[in-house]
Amino acid sequence: MTEGKPHKIADLNRLYSEADQCDQEHFSEQRSNVLLIAGEHYTKRNSKYWNRVRDSKDLSSEQKLRLTKNHINRIAKFYVNQIMSHAPSVVVAPKNEKELQDQKTAELNNAVWQDLRKKQGLRLKTQAWCKDFIDLGEVALKLFWNPNKGRFLGYQAETDEMGNVLTDENGQPAPSETPVFEGEIEFERIWAFNLLRDPNAKTMDESAFYIYRKMIDIDKLKSLVGGDEEKLKMITEDKDDTYMVFDGNQSNYQKTDKQCLLREYYFKPCHDYPQGYYYITTHSGILFEGELPFGIFPIVYAGFDEVQTSPRHKSIVKQLRPYQAEINRSASKIAEHQVTLGDDKLLVQSGTKVTNGGHLPGVRTLQYSGAAPTVLQGRAGDQYVSYMNSQIVEMYQVANMKELDENAEMKLDAFGALWSNIRQKKKFSIYGEKFEWFLIQVCEVALKIAKEYYTPEMLIPAIGKNEYINIPEFKNTEPLCYKVKLEATSDDIETMMGKQLAINHTLQYVGNQLSKEDIGKLIRSMPLGNLEESFSDFTIDYDAATNMLLGLDRGDAPTPNKYDEAKYMLKRLVARTRQADFNQLPPEVQQNYDNTIGIYEQIIEQQQRELLAAQSQYIPSGGARIKVDYYIPDAKNPDRPVRATLPAESIDWLIKRLADQGSAQEMMTSMNQGAVSEMAGHMNQQQEQSLQGSNSAPPLMGLAQ
Repeated sequence: MTEGKPHKIADLNRLYSEADQCDQEHFSEQRSNVLLIAGEHYTKRNSKYWNRVRDSKDLSSEQKLRLTKNHINRIAKFYVNQIMSHAPSVVVAPKNEKELQDQKTAELNNAVWQDLRKKQGLRLKTQAWCKDFIDLGEVALKLFWNPNKGRFLGYQAETDEMGNVLTDENGQPAPSETPVFEGEIEFERIWAFNLLRDPNAKTMDESAFYIYRKMIDIDKLKSLVGGDEEKLKMITEDKDDTYMVFDGNQSNYQKTDKQCLLREYYFKPCHDYPQGYYYITTHSGILFEGELPFGIFPIVYAGFDEVQTSPRHKSIVKQLRPYQAEINRSASKIAEHQVTLGDDKLLVQSGTKVTNGGHLPGVRTLQYSGAAPTVLQGRAGDQYVSYMNSQIVEMYQVANMKELDENAEMKLDAFGALWSNIRQKKKFSIYGEKFEWFLIQVCEVALKIAKEYYTPEMLIPAIGKNEYINIPEFKNTEPLCYKVKLEATSDDIETMMGKQLAINHTLQYVGNQLSKEDIGKLIRSMPLGNLEESFSDFTIDYDAATNMLLGLDRGDAPTPNKYDEAKYMLKRLVARTRQADFNQLPPEVQQNYDNTIGIYEQIIEQQQRELLAAQSQYIPSGGARIKVDYYIPDAKNPDRPVRATLPAESIDWLIKRLADQGSAQEMMTSMNQGAVSEMAGHMNQQQEQSLQGSNSAPPLMGLAQ
């Protein structure tokens, strides 16, 4: 290849040939794994006539009785179940849990990922990927945006030769016959023996490119290239050739003459291809090529068991093959002995005559003359049973399958039961962590694609209408490796119960010391039960403050609402200004923070003025006259004290004013002292203006009229 220039078709064909030859033996082993796990241990199938060999009295040397006791299938399913219980999914978490922007970014990305999991049915697909991981030893996916899938939106407008939209008699755009879809992220499953790598790579991660080969119908491929005559020649040139295709259903290779072998080359970002590059070709020429969309590499790969000096990975079937072969051989010999030597035989000497005797009810008798006959018992193949059983035991030991004791004592303690399950999963962590990393990569690539292709209409069902204002926050997500970390999680019942128990203990011991906002956040994170709507009132202020802080960080200037919980909003705003990275924000952003803090201070000042005005209002004097434990001089005899008599309405008014005054003082005491001092200065200044003749309070700046 000339440096800095794309590959030619001759270069690509040479890369394909070298990549295919270097792993031929490995691919053959993977294909045979499919047969072994399916129970097709013997690939050569005979006619139905040979199925009657078990009933034959005699077996010639050309006839062999072959039995299959498929333990590999059971072990493979056991591994899949264990790994699926260890790491069936991932969750997006903030890399820096103290950063509000990281928290919101992670929350939005996680909402999109969980919505994608449900719409695409990724839980079932994950089981299929895990089966490839165990059976073939390698699992691979191709993730890409398919504009021809998803929700049907209508038909594309008809255009003329100049590209102008044509209209019908009503002035509306005239629809064409081309349908338009919303688009969808596609997860294309790649069989490991169809994924080729760089022959010079030491590991799969270091491979500079991947080649994905697949069969495609010739008619479908023609429709993809449109009316390009040059490309149509590349497709039709080899249409009479036949290709050998592995068919797991038929347990052999089948020939096809209506399909074409399509080769997809994906080059990772490098010096020659800074954004990565792709080629889609046949043997004859290049059909499509270009930079990877948005520089996203679409192939995700993981291996089961690495082998030194080889970049490819092996399956657990590799270690089980010899044991399964011996088990099948022993079982076949047992059956062979039962067919040929199974029945008892009667041995008589020459000259001995055996005839039927008398018939009695329930008794069968024989008569003989001469030497007594000898009964030779048949053979059941017992001499092979102990050897076969020892091979089965050793096979399960090699597979690290220690059966769970079903009669073990039931643990009533919840934490004890969880710990027991964790110990059972631990021995599979060496493989579970590899599959974990594969799912993390799948999630990361899927979110990168969603960030580039999802429209606001597609995001709203995922994140909710309340988060509409935060769509730019999702679209502007920085690379996930810098801002968001992906943590593997298990959504099985043990994991959810563990989370629920932890939250229950938190609420039990420190719940009375938490604010309602903190309690609402804990309830929101509970894995069991949909409590979001039931306790949404607990997090109203938290959500409002979080959205305001995110908007301010983006450079917006949100308008505070006079019905906001001013004390809580002021606390969150002041706390943000005290964080270490606040000084790194642009000056206009810092000024917006100062302005917003000032507006909330004015709201609290207004509330204090209203309280003072209420305290100085006319005192009611109605109601019954009540004596109180307060003594005043008698009006007739000043030297004699008497109990004071006050109207009931006056006493009630005094009690309410004292309660309001006490609440206001407690609120001021619990607030940030710097903000209180600043507010006190404003109030003193306004009181001085009031004493000088000002009869109206100054308006609140920034509040909606």
